[in-house]
Amino acid sequence: MKIVDTQAGVGLIEVMVALLLLAVAVLGFSAMQMSAIKATDESLMRTRSLAIMRGGAETMRTNPSGIAAFKAAINGTSDTVSIDSKSITKDSCLTSANTAPTAATSCTINQLATRDGLLLKSYANANDINIGMVPGGCPGTSGKQELQCFVASWGDTTVELSDTEPKACAKANGSYKNGAECFIMEAY
Repeated sequence: MKIVDTQAGVGLIEVMVALLLLAVAVLGFSAMQMSAIKATDESLMRTRSLAIMRGGAETMRTNPSGIAAFKAAINGTSDTVSIDSKSITKDSCLTSANTAPTAATSCTINQLATRDGLLLKSYANANDINIGMVPGGCPGTSGKQELQCFVASWGDTTVELSDTEPKACAKANGSYKNGAECFIMEAY
């Protein structure tokens, strides 16, 4: 009597190889999703920072006499600034009316500019963005028509132009550093 021994079905090795391939595919898909989420977050922060800096540029255009006070308020560390012996916050220079806030008549141009700078800085901080302005204007514009440079950063990047600081947004000449999470915008 002759016994025929044939195997039918799938062996354990084939099942394990198929599961391994499936696991690698799932990990690859997950990595792609994480990369897409990171790119989306970066895009969102860039869009927010650009909108905030555009608002700052428009504010400077409406009050060109107060640019120095505006810059000092944005670059300062305090939420309250003393201008002409008056303490200014982001809520100063407005009186509350029944329908909408209206401008107070007792604020000078520099006080209004300081209030605008503090308000912009507060809005940026509420959106997890650090904002500042380059103190001496944009790099390479001294002695000419000085351009104002807004710098917005997020994450670990600081709002400064420095050749020595590793977490700075850009080098002193204005070129971005590798890996910096920031945005620089010129304003006239």
